[in-house]
Amino acid sequence: MSFVQSTIKNTRSLSGQNKASATVTTSGLLYDLTSGLLTEATSSSTRNTVVGVANLTASAADAVTQALCIDLDPEDVWVADSTNNSNTGHNGQAMIIGANGGVVDNTGTTSAVGVVVQVGTFGATTDKKILVRFITV
Repeated sequence: MSFVQSTIKNTRSLSGQNKASATVTTSGLLYDLTSGLLTEATSSSTRNTVVGVANLTASAADAVTQALCIDLDPEDVWVADSTNNSNTGHNGQAMIIGANGGVVDNTGTTSAVGVVVQVGTFGATTDKKILVRFITV
């Protein structure tokens, strides 16, 4: 499960983010910057902590201390996996990240602390894929 850019409104920019050498990063997953280090986004992630989508996969054995992340632009549209079947009735709803950084929790109710807003659906409803934009502060 992951985030894939669907529409890029601006030039894609990448930034190197610090991480603990043992932290595994997976391309396509959303990450937070917590206490100055990269961590996988979770349902506790906020607009203030999400920093980007990993552009590469790094194992703990790689022992790298930085990972490249795709910077989040509020104009970019992303295809995201969703917890529930996609539903056009959810368009405009703010949503939180699911249990891990690769899925959006589309409950059908807008969240005051949502990190993304649904702007459309993608594929069949049972594919559980939606189009989202990141809400930035």
